[in-house]
Amino acid sequence: MKDNWRLHQCLTFWDQSQVWLLEHELSQRMNIYHKLSTNDLKDVFSKLTSKKVAVIGDFCLDAYWFINSNFNALSLETGLSVNHVEKQNYFPGGAANIVNNLKSLGVGNVDVYGVIGNDPFGNELSRQLNQINCNTKNLLIQNFDWNTHTYSKPILNGNEINRIDFGVNNSLQNDTEDKLIDSLKKNINDYDLVIINQQITKGLHQNSFPKKLQEVIDATNVDFISDCRNKEVEYSNTFLKTNIHEAIQKGLFIEGDSDQPIIQKKIDEGFYKKIVISQESKGCLVFSEKEIIEIPVPRNVKPKDTVGGGDSLLTGISIGLISGCDMIQSTLIGCLSAFVTIQKPFQTGTVNPDEIMLSLKQIINQ
Repeated sequence: MKDNWRLHQCLTFWDQSQVWLLEHELSQRMNIYHKLSTNDLKDVFSKLTSKKVAVIGDFCLDAYWFINSNFNALSLETGLSVNHVEKQNYFPGGAANIVNNLKSLGVGNVDVYGVIGNDPFGNELSRQLNQINCNTKNLLIQNFDWNTHTYSKPILNGNEINRIDFGVNNSLQNDTEDKLIDSLKKNINDYDLVIINQQITKGLHQNSFPKKLQEVIDATNVDFISDCRNKEVEYSNTFLKTNIHEAIQKGLFIEGDSDQPIIQKKIDEGFYKKIVISQESKGCLVFSEKEIIEIPVPRNVKPKDTVGGGDSLLTGISIGLISGCDMIQSTLIGCLSAFVTIQKPFQTGTVNPDEIMLSLKQIINQ
């Protein structure tokens, strides 16, 4: 009995020590947020009204249709059951969500470069972007072979059911492509930063568009940051934001390798300026020259809706860069932005300065 008691005491002490070590390790990792002060954030936000950013990419609309499960009826024409939508909400998605976040955070001038269809979803997306005072002159309507990218999400009993997507098989016309590229060339020197978004296989980044956009990147000193989902689409001479799954798929990230030689080679050779990889619930990795920095998530809270989290991360990084922050500080702002967004269910969430400031204060004071 005495031996069993001693064993129990030893195990209890071991468990407690392990918990202490884990908590200590987490505390040490969280110290990186002290590289960003509330005064730093105030300085960033104070500079944004004078900044001008272009966003070029796949402009989408997220539609949330809330179905009344208590409504039971059959169609007189088909005899099939009918879903009764009692509420509908529409939010800018994809590149449009990046624009929405930039404006929510206080960026003074945002120009959009993209394509929508001549359809009700395109009209709604254009209306919302104009409502937040974006320049939509280069949000071009292509009258044929293009449906506005729309993710329609029926919500039944609090859960999303099978999505209905529009615009997954679009064809970019040569004249549309040329108009966008010519406008970007004309305006390029007006921007503090250009953000490239790609998330639709048959979206904007098809045919010769990537080649022409790369030529614009190479011909200017203006900074670009890219976030491209498909492994076939990549833009050199840019800052890169990606997630861990995409990085593995693209052959950038080697699982279990602490040195990550492929990423370091890309940076050393100037293919990418710096790289941020989102590890979702594990936070972010920042690759900068020979340095690899791990940034944990601000707090260990289960996300309510991850839609738009990556866009908020990208937006936060972007406002840091245009305000003179280094890559670590910029990524910290991105992590705080994403953390706020994923706590907002059934919406393609945005974040504002007060929410970011509050999240940082909670971390610093804990």
